[in-house]
Amino acid sequence: MKRSNVQTSPTPTRRSYQSPDGRMDAIACGVQARLDERTGYSRRVTDETVNIARNLGVTDREIKTWVNQRTKRLARDEERLRSIKTLLDRVRSSMPNMC
Repeated sequence: MKRSNVQTSPTPTRRSYQSPDGRMDAIACGVQARLDERTGYSRRVTDETVNIARNLGVTDREIKTWVNQRTKRLARDEERLRSIKTLLDRVRSSMPNMC
């Protein structure tokens, strides 16, 4: 199967988080990671992608390679976002309950 020409953006650096937009992006990444932990969104995306690929006739070998690469990428993202999520937990625990 042909590789996509879509380029991914580089991993954000600490310096990019120092700008107002960068800080907001960092917070959004942490919130997104927390939601993914609670909803299993990434797992569902992976499962659905595999189901569709099988129905389209993609080989099991190609699917397995993609799943392994995706799993490694998600693990790297999880590691990178761990400090952001820790900070968000501290902020949420110090906020008054609005309900």
